[in-house]
Amino acid sequence: MHEYTIVASLIDLCEKEAKKHHAKAIKHLQVSVGRLSGIEIHFLEQCFDTFKEETICHDATLSIELCDVVLLCSSCHEKSVVSENHFICPKCYSEDVAMIGGQELHVKSIEIIEE
Repeated sequence: MHEYTIVASLIDLCEKEAKKHHAKAIKHLQVSVGRLSGIEIHFLEQCFDTFKEETICHDATLSIELCDVVLLCSSCHEKSVVSENHFICPKCYSEDVAMIGGQELHVKSIEIIEE
């Protein structure tokens, strides 16, 4: 389960940001996760709730935004959101596409409680 490693990195990032801003706690953490990132959302939530204890995030909430898969077609240069794992341009039906969204994990915001 690589979600544990992800949560450990998120908590580490929160601790660094809190220290940099002289915060006493983290109130909220918001992340965006690509639909094809391989991250299991419910495991990520469970790991966060389990491993945040005795850290700067002990009372923090986590919100997760699921990101769509976005393709860029090399033939017609159209960007398209696809809901199924069907990697063909919906405009020109070319198979010459690149996935430019849907595999990411980004921290969108960290809300801190100042001292």
